Amino acid sequence: MSNDKESRWQFWIDVGGTFTDCLACSPDEHVARYKVLSSAVTKGQLRSFSSPDSFVDSSRTSDPPIFWNGYRWRLLDRQGQTIAESHVAAFDHRAGVFRLAAPVESELLRSSDNSWVYELDTDEGAPLLAIRRALQLPLCEPIPPVVVRLGTTRGTNALLTRRGARTAFVTTRGFGDVLRIGYQNRPRLFELKIRKPSPLYEAVAEINERTAADGAVLQPLDEEQARSELLRLRQAGIESLAICLLNSYQNPGHEERLEQLAGELGFAEISRSSRVAPLRKIVSRGDTTVVDAYLTPVLRTYVARLRESLGHGSSLHLLTSAGGLVEAERFHGKDSVLSGPAGGVVGFSRVAERCGFSRAIGFDMGGTSTDVSRYDGRFDLEYETEKAGVRVVAPMMAIETVAAGGGSICGFDGVKLFVGPDSAGADPGPACYGRGGP
Repeated sequence: MSNDKESRWQFWIDVGGTFTDCLACSPDEHVARYKVLSSAVTKGQLRSFSSPDSFVDSSRTSDPPIFWNGYRWRLLDRQGQTIAESHVAAFDHRAGVFRLAAPVESELLRSSDNSWVYELDTDEGAPLLAIRRALQLPLCEPIPPVVVRLGTTRGTNALLTRRGARTAFVTTRGFGDVLRIGYQNRPRLFELKIRKPSPLYEAVAEINERTAADGAVLQPLDEEQARSELLRLRQAGIESLAICLLNSYQNPGHEERLEQLAGELGFAEISRSSRVAPLRKIVSRGDTTVVDAYLTPVLRTYVARLRESLGHGSSLHLLTSAGGLVEAERFHGKDSVLSGPAGGVVGFSRVAERCGFSRAIGFDMGGTSTDVSRYDGRFDLEYETEKAGVRVVAPMMAIETVAAGGGSICGFDGVKLFVGPDSAGADPGPACYGRGGP
């Protein structure tokens, strides 16, 4: 560890679907742990208003001075509906007094309900909330240069719940259905009704071009037709492109030109197979490129907000599916599928070794998904696997993930009962997280 890093605060953060856990280490090696909601919402309970624009929450007397100044404030009824909104103008930690920027309505002051729940939040995410709590920094003060190592299930959960970017698959004319056909394997040989997972992409564009297996151009790229197809996708609201042309691993020229044309038309999110996964097999290459295009926009926005708030001089690395760390600029969708779970594997294996066990099984249940893995003195890596019905070619920990967690929604589809992948989320309480408990 360099002297520069030793002089800065260091943070190890795991962002799950429900909770975010943070381990903070000060320059003098004092270690502290923090746990916040991944929604970055801080909840509290108030009994009454001391005036139309102020209230007291005695549980906040241990919070740092002026910490909550500038936070958004919402008052909720028993059903969790917002009945009043404002901003915190001033916070006095000595008495736990909040003064609001605008007074609440007089009807609320006369209400007999004395068990209101309020929420505090900002546009900063849960990792930044945990960092500010550790440093005792209010919003008005910038975060100093810090070292952050982050694992997140944002990519995993977006894949499981199908909440990625609106994606289109761009390929060679005549190969628009190549990913739907796949390898034509039958994992359930005697099943009469085959149900394939829904593809991540919602549109296909077939481009007039052809490259031979040795990289020779058989048919030049029809730029006018390509521009027309890309414009159609743009007008349809497509956000991200997965460009995968036949034999582009040998000659990426046509893909590179398509990427340029797409950029000229306003596409900001473009995944090119010759860069993302330069593989011989078009199915594996295409699937991986689609996953990258589907998840990268979600992660790029998330990481950009973190970088902006951390400011100049901070170091941000993210955990990949293989259990390693990469710089934020090099973190892509295909690397994020098991980012959070991979950290769990590294963690439980180290704990097992310290306890004298050379072999161990990890069971990691979150709010949205459950991950199971094994450790036998070394990490098991997979280089081509299927996750959530999607084939991915990228190094990753051998982890079995199912879309069933503590918040999974159960239902009946007319034929059978099912669990997940949709999650109801979580609203922890009432005995914790500012809901009146100890």
